[in-house]
Amino acid sequence: MKKLLFVLLPLLLLQACSSNPEAVEPVDLPKFKKSFDVDRLWHRGAGIGNRNGSLMLAPVVTEQHLYSADLRGRLYCFDRANGKKIWRRDVGLRVGGIGAGYGYLIVGTRDGDAVALDAVSGEEKWRVRLSSEVLAAPAISADKVVFQTLDGRVVALNPDTGDQLWSYEEVVPILTLRGTSSPLITNGRVYTGYASGKVVVLDEATGVPVWERRVAEPTGRSELDRLVDVDANIIVEGGGVFAVTFQGKLAVLDNETGRPFWDKDMSSYQQISSSAGTLFISDDHARVWSVDQRTGSALWKSEALYGRVLNGTAIQKGLVVTGDREGYLHWLDAIDGKIVARRFFDADGFAAPPVVYDDTLYVLSGDGELAAYSVESLK
Repeated sequence: MKKLLFVLLPLLLLQACSSNPEAVEPVDLPKFKKSFDVDRLWHRGAGIGNRNGSLMLAPVVTEQHLYSADLRGRLYCFDRANGKKIWRRDVGLRVGGIGAGYGYLIVGTRDGDAVALDAVSGEEKWRVRLSSEVLAAPAISADKVVFQTLDGRVVALNPDTGDQLWSYEEVVPILTLRGTSSPLITNGRVYTGYASGKVVVLDEATGVPVWERRVAEPTGRSELDRLVDVDANIIVEGGGVFAVTFQGKLAVLDNETGRPFWDKDMSSYQQISSSAGTLFISDDHARVWSVDQRTGSALWKSEALYGRVLNGTAIQKGLVVTGDREGYLHWLDAIDGKIVARRFFDADGFAAPPVVYDDTLYVLSGDGELAAYSVESLK
């Protein structure tokens, strides 16, 4: 019998009604001294977006193309440089995450399907069933595509045929946030995060576990209090594996053994980023943190956007960029956390975290508007 999985929308945990004395009240847009100029390079429509959904359907950027998807299963390929639409395809399924690489666009769906398309033409190559729905982007290497499904399985498929190569299963809690961390393939390993607060590292060739370690332990009386999902992305660099949980910890684990070097109380389920030995995290109260990778010490904490519900962080030209629920993009100085630029994007907010490629920022709105931005110093 399949385990009944009760899932919650992360935003429902953050956006309490106004009568709740513990509700987080968002600050007004703070004033700041502008020191960078933001230019919109192009703007295109890309379907209906994700305004009424709970997922983060991030666009995927490659050297020449940008791919995006909407909730109804419409896939788009654009020229990354000028935004010209190259093709559109409708897979007829409810998309949960997309990945691109090695000539393929790989799609995971909320219907439990894996679909591969030719990245250049959009022609469908294969379609197979998985054990459960996919709510995050798959990972792609030269000879594997790896999906993490909501029921705790990690599955590797042959990118040319869709044949299963191996699978791994981890028990997941009954109550979780609605989402999963995207698997990461690097240096012959697959890195995955689980709703149990655990990071599991698998051998890419065989799927055999290399090590596993719990980043945070569930605490509290209620099931809500005990949520410690690893839904944010995992970062692997400098010999460390960096992960953050909801209502738990930010931690770094030794890449070879999984032994923890340090941990820090933190709660986030959004995209984290790194630059020059520093981690940048937006927590679940929309505070932005700068944390030293080596020691775990907080270098700065910005509350300038407190309560505005951010969509994660990315790095553009040495600046930390994040978007808020009202559709504003904010650029912060990575050294001191001060806001240095702002740009309004779309009143429907964001369907995904910000994506940066070759110093260009790409963002997708809740109603399917896609845009590219550059940023330049005024000095």
